[in-house]
Amino acid sequence: MYRFLKHTLFYRIYLIIKNIFQRKTIYSLKDRITRAFLITSIITFVLVSFVSYFTIYSILYNKIEKGIDSALDKTVKDMDSAFDNLTSVSEQLSYEGAAARDLSNFLTSESYAEKRRYYDDIDVFLSLIDFTNPNVGLHFYYDRKSLNMLFTNGSLNREFDINNLPQFMQKSEFSFYGPHLSFNSDKNDLVMSVSSPVKIIDGTDYSLYIETDSKTLSKILKRNQLGMDMYYTIVNDKGQVTYSEMPNYFPVKSIYKYNVPNNKMAKKGEYYIFTKKSSLGWMLAAAIKKSVFNIEIKQWILRMAAIGILLMIVGIAIGFVIWRSVYRSIKVFKNEINLMADSNFDSELTYTNITEFDNVLGEFYSMKQKVRQLMFEIKQKEKDRHSLEVDKLLYQINPHFLYNTLNIVQWMAKADGHEDIVKFVSNLVRLLRYNLGKEGSIVTIEREVAALKDYISLQKVRSDYRLEVIFNIDERTLNVPIPRFILQPLVENSIYHGLNGEDGCIWINVLYSRPDTVSVLIKDNGQGMSREMIKGLLEGENTKRGDLGLGIGLNYVNKVLQVHYGDEYKLNIKSQIGVGTIYRFNIPISGEGA
Repeated sequence: MYRFLKHTLFYRIYLIIKNIFQRKTIYSLKDRITRAFLITSIITFVLVSFVSYFTIYSILYNKIEKGIDSALDKTVKDMDSAFDNLTSVSEQLSYEGAAARDLSNFLTSESYAEKRRYYDDIDVFLSLIDFTNPNVGLHFYYDRKSLNMLFTNGSLNREFDINNLPQFMQKSEFSFYGPHLSFNSDKNDLVMSVSSPVKIIDGTDYSLYIETDSKTLSKILKRNQLGMDMYYTIVNDKGQVTYSEMPNYFPVKSIYKYNVPNNKMAKKGEYYIFTKKSSLGWMLAAAIKKSVFNIEIKQWILRMAAIGILLMIVGIAIGFVIWRSVYRSIKVFKNEINLMADSNFDSELTYTNITEFDNVLGEFYSMKQKVRQLMFEIKQKEKDRHSLEVDKLLYQINPHFLYNTLNIVQWMAKADGHEDIVKFVSNLVRLLRYNLGKEGSIVTIEREVAALKDYISLQKVRSDYRLEVIFNIDERTLNVPIPRFILQPLVENSIYHGLNGEDGCIWINVLYSRPDTVSVLIKDNGQGMSREMIKGLLEGENTKRGDLGLGIGLNYVNKVLQVHYGDEYKLNIKSQIGVGTIYRFNIPISGEGA
């Protein structure tokens, strides 16, 4: 047996605990966690068990006591309700009502026809009473002297004698009896009954007898309530026992001398006694065996003990598992630090499946990736800027030579009196100076719009179709900074890809959309573009160079916006075939160049 115990988990845990508590100085995290966990678990379990025992014991005790009190209260109220029902029916049949008058006339009338009529009326009324009062059982009228009975709704199983019944209580002229065996020959159950006098004209001493239905009392005095057997004793308003299921303790017809405060519990032998007094003056006592009453408390104590032992075992096991998880995670973390110390940045991240450690390791790994990503982004941005400069330089071929040549053409045209050519060349020179000049990448909206108007005037001269351009420029935006050469590519795209050489109209709106944002919208009523075509233009494909247009296109505009204002500020395009195209972008007032 000893050898078997040496190889069990409990024995190993015992050795670990013994070893930990025998050490004077503890440096190991493992030992500190284990000792702290064990001490905390033991203290917590002892305190919780101690407090829970008295608390739960009191709760269960009060719960059972209140449950029994509630059950007795319901029983008493149901009994009172049965008495009220008997009283109500008796009042209808025994006082100066229709039935009582008909009975009096029936007994005093000498005419057979009248007797028959009264008899039928009484019989119909009694049948109606039976139908409307299902809790009423046997009933009849009887002569108190001769005990002769009239209008019985059933046969009797024995000789009727009202004086042999246990009197329950007396209320005015109503005498209540019971519980006693029913007089109904078809039943042999306990019932409650009432007797009340009936006033007859000739002074004959008649009374009415009514008893409850055979099932009424059995429904009220339930043997098993709250999972416990109850033994009832009924005491009338004079303190006499009229019914007892414990004749050894409380004999019938004896005086109930066991005084127990109402709604309180007392002990008698092997029983707990509970009492409940009715508002009508009678009292109900219920006895429950102590062993039955305490069984729920004993079961709870056993369950608590079993749960406590189980929780101790589970707690120790969980503590051991937690320590192993933490220890393994620390080893993984240490290994990652060593790899970083050895400049090994290419190792794959190993997770520990513990959120806290994985978060730290994830942040560590994310830091390396962010450094790499930042280096890549810096290189990519430099490459993009270089690409933009190269694209721009492609169109800056010997600008001084172009300016001088165009100036000569302008003077020659002016000398020959060709004012249209002079104006055309003047617009072209201004446009080229703006596009190929060295004013910097940021200009005002006023300067950009002026250059755009020069471009449009050139397009109107050189095109063989009617082009209408409508400007809607908020004057408050004229001094707002904007990237240079950003509107012309959009208008150029509307002309070559939207209008496609046909008559049309272009709307240019520059307005404040918010106090800190200027919204630019360029709209045409051309043929529209498909999604594939828009995607190709944004990616730098499908770019057609016009004779006068520079052909840089939408890709240039999109890149300029993102370079100056960030990735969230980009060109939005919506187009519908046969309707037209809308180009929209926003300029933040606080952005670059503001």
